[in-house]
Amino acid sequence: MVRKLFAKLLALTIALCLAQTASRGDVAVGDPAPPLKIKEWVRGKPVDLSKDASAKLHLVEFWATWCPPCKASVPLLTDYQKKFEKDLVIVGVTDPDPYRNSPSDIKQFVKQQGTNMSYTVAMDDKGQTIESYMDTSEGIGIPHAFLVGKDGRVVWQGSPLDPAMGDVIRDVIAGRYDVTSARKAAEVERELEKRFRAIEMAFQMGQMDVVWDGVIDMFKVDASNEVAIRLLTEIYVNEEGFGDKYRGWVRDYIDEHRGNAAAMGNLALALLGIADLSLRLPELALEAARAAYERSEKSQRIWIEVFARSLYQIGALDRAIAAQEEAVVKASDAERDDARRILDYYKTCKRLQSAVQ
Repeated sequence: MVRKLFAKLLALTIALCLAQTASRGDVAVGDPAPPLKIKEWVRGKPVDLSKDASAKLHLVEFWATWCPPCKASVPLLTDYQKKFEKDLVIVGVTDPDPYRNSPSDIKQFVKQQGTNMSYTVAMDDKGQTIESYMDTSEGIGIPHAFLVGKDGRVVWQGSPLDPAMGDVIRDVIAGRYDVTSARKAAEVERELEKRFRAIEMAFQMGQMDVVWDGVIDMFKVDASNEVAIRLLTEIYVNEEGFGDKYRGWVRDYIDEHRGNAAAMGNLALALLGIADLSLRLPELALEAARAAYERSEKSQRIWIEVFARSLYQIGALDRAIAAQEEAVVKASDAERDDARRILDYYKTCKRLQSAVQ
């Protein structure tokens, strides 16, 4: 029963990872944006990226009338168009088909949306535009958007429902967006996707040693990969025969990556989240959490809270409270209430502890 439950959990985790990494188009960050080959402009003025890209940013978004998430993105895109009107042109491109997304369906949808869809809308010319941007054979879904910089190159891509898109637009407009770093991150995602697919195949065949080795191999691409750490921890908790291997890996991982705050923090989170108390490794969780806290460049709130949690789990309530108080100070306005709730919980535990002594 435990093996079956773990199988579902691991399969779901891998599926989610694949969904995240595969939610990219075929055009990579840093690549020149392909031209828009449009059959008909339904709303707004025609856009020619070869001429217009230098004047404003352009967000090319692919959608369809039959797609519920696409419909959900319409008011968001309109909001972005209004907020960044001086610097951004949004173009919603849809590929007509006679069954679910006919030209009449598209025009009727746009008409019904009215001011709710206040950005440029166009019908693709025999799928040429979407094919030049997205490899649909890989199951890339819509809605999907590409942000094109003034140099005519793609600076970001992803779902228009991703809250990160708004931040990227703001950063690009302000001139503080690092395209080089974004491209490197995208290359890392592509490489991780290959490894995820190999892991999934090995898992389906029941080759858990191969799964383990495949996950370990992911750290060559991303030393602090949170998902890889979580997968190894799930194998340790749910699979027999991996206890010594996991404990040895944790020890070696801490020794090798002690100076990497994200690596130590992600490891500490995984260790602290083990539900089976007999399998917890509190001394290693504390060591990793302390390293994350000490190595964080600006004593990031998240790693302070992880350190506080590790102290709480070993019963060091006074020190946990002190650390969490520091987290409250470091928290942003949006985060402060959550940080205070955790602090209040630790203080309640301390009060109850005093009452039973």
